[in-house]
Amino acid sequence: MTAQATTLLVFLLLGHFLGDFTPLATRRMQEAKLSGTPLGPIALHALIHAVLVGIAVVAIARPVPMLILAAVAVEFWTHLGLDWFRGRMSTRRPALGDPSQPVVWTALGLDQLGHALVLVGIAFLALM
Repeated sequence: MTAQATTLLVFLLLGHFLGDFTPLATRRMQEAKLSGTPLGPIALHALIHAVLVGIAVVAIARPVPMLILAAVAVEFWTHLGLDWFRGRMSTRRPALGDPSQPVVWTALGLDQLGHALVLVGIAFLALM
């Protein structure tokens, strides 16, 4: 892995942290993510992630504009889909949303793994 690829992946993961675990993820967004509804706050949350991905890709990879747009679109739609799906699953299987249940941590881990794998794909895409 090149230094540029490593730097890009670190910035993408840092952006993911900022988008999920700081005040950039508002209470309203977090509440919507728990149930998968309403979709608006989840979409706004996904948009914040997409913007953070766009910033990282432009700053580190500097690809052609179409690749920047592709990276932003991939992040938006996959982030929206993963967060919506996890919330909907939590309403169907309440244990998935209950921090006292061990399965909630597995679900969170799978959710974060999915997001991380998307970011690896975006890094690959941006450095083509």
